[in-house]
Amino acid sequence: MGKTTKNTIVFLFLPFIFFSQVKEKENLYYNWFDQVIGQEHTGLYNGKQYVNLDVNRIYKGKHSFFLTDKVVTGSILYDGQIYYDVDMKYNLETDNLLIALKPGAVASILQLIRDKVDRFTIEDYTFIRIDGFKENNTLVNGFHQVLLKNTAYSLLKRHQKIRRKKIGNVGDNKLYFEFVSKNTYVLFADGYYKRIKSKGDVIKMYPTLKKAINQFYIKNKTLKNSNSDRFMQRLFETIIKQSSPLKAT
Repeated sequence: MGKTTKNTIVFLFLPFIFFSQVKEKENLYYNWFDQVIGQEHTGLYNGKQYVNLDVNRIYKGKHSFFLTDKVVTGSILYDGQIYYDVDMKYNLETDNLLIALKPGAVASILQLIRDKVDRFTIEDYTFIRIDGFKENNTLVNGFHQVLLKNTAYSLLKRHQKIRRKKIGNVGDNKLYFEFVSKNTYVLFADGYYKRIKSKGDVIKMYPTLKKAINQFYIKNKTLKNSNSDRFMQRLFETIIKQSSPLKAT
């Protein structure tokens, strides 16, 4: 069922919605609609069946998914329509969002069309889709986690996992796979995206703050090693704040 039909049905119940806090309770009404109509009949279920070919071949639990290889509850803005309380998981190797066809279903998983996913939230983590930007003649695109956002810039994180082959223990010649994280940070400011690989990249974008940036790295070395996300958030919250960088090259 399309977005227009869904909105028309919800409109019929406006006497009940009008006197409520629509913003706070919006997800309750959409959840009610999906329960009555059935989520499998909404625009969300527009993708292809997903088959996990790596079942029983994951080495020591090092799977390819974000947070967990089990489905977790989240929300999705898909093809212009918001959906709440959706069972999903995010594959970091293929950069694809997967949803359970029915609540609690394990064997029936759908892979959404990536270009139709504008943003999604898993627990307290929010991701947006970047359609593409060039860096060293390489096109960078896909989903990025939003770490910070204000009027001057957006600090993003690109989560990825790389597949590696492993052979079982002694007496086990079976081929296994482990997935290793390879994450990078991206800054969006002044209409440009720029990958942050090192302290030098930050200084290059904010040369007038070089001294403060160097001091921050020295004082927060332990935090950088233990929690790089929080380190980057604090760097931009306390040192860079609302500063506007030079145009990225």
